[in-house]
Amino acid sequence: MRETLPDEMRALVLHHHHGDREQALRSLAVETRPVPAPGRGQVLVRVAAAPCNPSDVLLLQGLYGASKTLPAAPGWEGAGTVVAAGPGLLPRWLLGRRVACASQADGDGTWAEYFLAPASMCIPLSRDVDDEQGAMLMVNPVTSYALLDMARAGKHRAAVNLAAASQVGRMLVRLAGAEGYPMIHVVRRSEQAALLRELGAEHVLDSSATGFAGELGELCGRLGATIAFDPIAGAASGAVLAAMPKRSVLVVYGTLAEEPCGGFNPADFIFGEKRVEGFWLRAWMDRQGLLGRIAVTHRVQQMVARGVLSSTVALRLSLDEAPQRLAHHLSAATTGKALILPHLGRSTTA
Repeated sequence: MRETLPDEMRALVLHHHHGDREQALRSLAVETRPVPAPGRGQVLVRVAAAPCNPSDVLLLQGLYGASKTLPAAPGWEGAGTVVAAGPGLLPRWLLGRRVACASQADGDGTWAEYFLAPASMCIPLSRDVDDEQGAMLMVNPVTSYALLDMARAGKHRAAVNLAAASQVGRMLVRLAGAEGYPMIHVVRRSEQAALLRELGAEHVLDSSATGFAGELGELCGRLGATIAFDPIAGAASGAVLAAMPKRSVLVVYGTLAEEPCGGFNPADFIFGEKRVEGFWLRAWMDRQGLLGRIAVTHRVQQMVARGVLSSTVALRLSLDEAPQRLAHHLSAATTGKALILPHLGRSTTA
């Protein structure tokens, strides 16, 4: 039986960017808005769950590579059920299906009860993937898959995984282990190193330990690790690249340090033929095309169902709870995702 759609919905809305992360989160307001009607190539998704990712926080701060016209509902990814479809074969095919979805660069995002999604950015979910894991499918699991694919396509014999205790970092631990790909996992505390060894990681280094640079250089040389994945992008980036062999590449895919990369020796670029490049998931996915995106996310779903690329949920929030509790969650040293459940505490047709 098709769901009867309400005229109005609730959404978290951002009116102004704030450079301070906590202030940006606390500035979000729950507002009532009309339920939008899908146009050509679009579908209306009843959102079951949507995560808060670092890229979402960057959007709130006005620091992300794509911006939205404000006021707007944030949220780059989520999952739910397609409850209305605009003109077009793909939208009509998706009607009634559970999907993982990503928002377009402009327009409202997934932190709302209903969300207009481009049909081309919706992936049907298998029965083995629930709404919560589906909501987190399009960013971290696909990023992990893409990074390992990049390492193999570049014929790198091994890779370095920085911030390996993060969500993506731990996914790379499990993915590299499952695929038999050699990887050096770098953390900043001894307890994080113990956690990764429990996950089966063989090569784990603590960057706070004495002699870290020497150990990293020795391991990189022995394993042939000529690519490093860096979500921190801070002052230590140059030291990591310096420890790596000639013709190595540092791939920056995050800005956790919230400061410029530093510490690079020009001689590494000139005589060592080393380089630094960026990775942006949205651009990588665009290059895959529709059929490529479907193929990638099909493989990723299989690995999510097996637990290889699954995400840990630390906190589930209603729209009303989100502004205050997200700010507290992100300031704490947590190891799981915060999920916004827009219909939490609401009736099924609200």
